[in-house]
Amino acid sequence: MSWNERIKAAREAQKLTREQTVRKMREYLPTGKTATSRTLIAWEQGDSEPKVTQAIALARALGYHEVSELFSQADGSQLNRLGMDRLEEYRRLLLQSDEFREQPAMHRVRTLPVYLQPASAGTGQWLDDDLAEEMEVDDAVPARAEFGVRLAGDSMSPRFADGQIVWARKTEQAENGEIVLCMLNEQGYCKKLKYDADGVYLVSLNPAYSPIPVRESDEFRIAGVVVG
Repeated sequence: MSWNERIKAAREAQKLTREQTVRKMREYLPTGKTATSRTLIAWEQGDSEPKVTQAIALARALGYHEVSELFSQADGSQLNRLGMDRLEEYRRLLLQSDEFREQPAMHRVRTLPVYLQPASAGTGQWLDDDLAEEMEVDDAVPARAEFGVRLAGDSMSPRFADGQIVWARKTEQAENGEIVLCMLNEQGYCKKLKYDADGVYLVSLNPAYSPIPVRESDEFRIAGVVVG
């Protein structure tokens, strides 16, 4: 019996569905690692092989104490208990080496400017300021982001909190309904942009705040559209 056939046979012997099996696997997988039913199907059919951490988790989920007991081939001579112990010892040695151990995914780090003056989510503060600090960010910040601004106030809650950095792409144009960083009469705002038959408004997400009308006589400029 091949290793992939043994996986299926062990799962069926325990009357486990594939979804139940992968749920049990997740109890033994390192943080950030996962497995799916589709992946398990590929293993059972021999179309792909599990990585080291996945193989360990799968063996534990199927009740095997030693990973080698699940993945060793049944054809030909078999290892005795001492041989199985040596095989497990060899696996542990391999895991100690960066060359053979599965590495966590690397997060791309880039630097973006964060303006020191906050944009208001409440009363309005100066945004158009050249003073900015360079901040290292990873993939958690959207790739489209070009700059960040820290918010002051609670009018954009619950989506954005007081003191939170919002990330935006630079643009002077925005669509109806987009959240923008903008200047209105020398005050910086983070608001939802609204166009209707009555005119242009800066709308807060917190219903406790009234929309701010943008009149023809006002100085109004969009600095960016919020992307995260």
